[in-house]
Amino acid sequence: MAIQDASIARDYYQGSHRRRTASRWRVRRDVLAKLVLTVAFYAALWRATGMWYGLPANFDDGASVDPLPMKLMLYSLIPLSGLYFLLEQRQFIRTLSRISPLIGVVAISCLTSIVFSIDKGASLKGLAAVIVLAVPPLLYRARYGNVEAFRILGRFAIAAAFINVLYTAAFPQFAIMRGSYAGMVKGAFYHKNTLGQFCSVSFVCLLSTQKLGRLRYSTLVRWAAMLCLLALIVATKSSTAVVLTMFGSVMLYAIRIIHVYPNRLFRSFVVALLFLLVGFAASFIYLGVASAVAEAFGKDLTFSGRTNIWEQLFPLIWDRPITGYGFAMFRQPDVMEEYVKVTFDARSTHNTYLELALNIGIPGVSAWVLFLVTRLFRKMTIVESDQERSGARRKEIVIIILIMLGSMTEAGMMLAPFILWPHTVIALSELRPRLLANRRPREA
Repeated sequence: MAIQDASIARDYYQGSHRRRTASRWRVRRDVLAKLVLTVAFYAALWRATGMWYGLPANFDDGASVDPLPMKLMLYSLIPLSGLYFLLEQRQFIRTLSRISPLIGVVAISCLTSIVFSIDKGASLKGLAAVIVLAVPPLLYRARYGNVEAFRILGRFAIAAAFINVLYTAAFPQFAIMRGSYAGMVKGAFYHKNTLGQFCSVSFVCLLSTQKLGRLRYSTLVRWAAMLCLLALIVATKSSTAVVLTMFGSVMLYAIRIIHVYPNRLFRSFVVALLFLLVGFAASFIYLGVASAVAEAFGKDLTFSGRTNIWEQLFPLIWDRPITGYGFAMFRQPDVMEEYVKVTFDARSTHNTYLELALNIGIPGVSAWVLFLVTRLFRKMTIVESDQERSGARRKEIVIIILIMLGSMTEAGMMLAPFILWPHTVIALSELRPRLLANRRPREA
């Protein structure tokens, strides 16, 4: 009997030891997974901005847009994503398996465009860069939720604001542009327009959606960073950035009025009505404000020659309406030089929708725009009880709207491994954090 009792006790303690060991491994695995994903997230943000020391102040200097450290940072995201897959395979597969069918259509269009691309190598590299940069923010948003994702975006925005102000003061020979853009500040970025886009969206990310409580040191730091962002926006002399900052700030608090009403059916009606009203009014208001801002910076409503570029590129869509010329083709300088003849050096299409239509064809860009609109509608009508998640959702809505508006006058704002691609991925995601997903139904 004593021997039997001893055997039972041994089995009990061995089982208890195994459970404690498994529990400790799960904790360590979760900590390591978060560390890996956080590092990958920050690396993706930094790589998307392209900030680096010594980028030329004049494009005629002929320096590379993508320095070697930026390439190495992009390549580092591959093993980091692979390591996260080994640590949390189920979460990785869960995230990628719940992608919208419309994204599947866009993916097919991208792959088809590569088959018929005028430069298959450049198209493959462009698509690979987009995917590699999208994976870390998508996984982080799906694993830890929009509130945590915006904390990362906020910290990065604060650091970038101070870095660019200090960099401009310390190295004006690199940070202040020369040539046709003389006097316009670009900071540690490659171009002043990319700095303006980043500062506009970052300013919205740092705006508080909660009531002002006790004054903290972190709040003062955030306010100081927001002032730096505003100063940089003005210094870039980018009329698009100024308009997006004003519009985004107003929209963030205007959307809160819709979220006051808990009934989803009523919200759907309000959102549909707003889409109709904004659709008619935005063309007049946006162009009016853009015209005033452009004139203040010594420009005109043709957006510094953009309309001349559009007139030459638009007919090219109908030469390859289904497949396009190949993913990322109209981001290549030699392609732009071949198809666009203007008095200045046209380095981009200055319109993301036009660029996508030329790259992946009309079906691909149509599916992408439909995905944006439907996702925006869902986010505006979902009822969220938690105040923090509700505030983060409003920021997601504003970011989607800003990127859709900014895409009218800037290229590379969507489906491109550039400045706001990680922000776009986070804003468009709908997956709940894993812990909440186990207890609540997934959002529609």
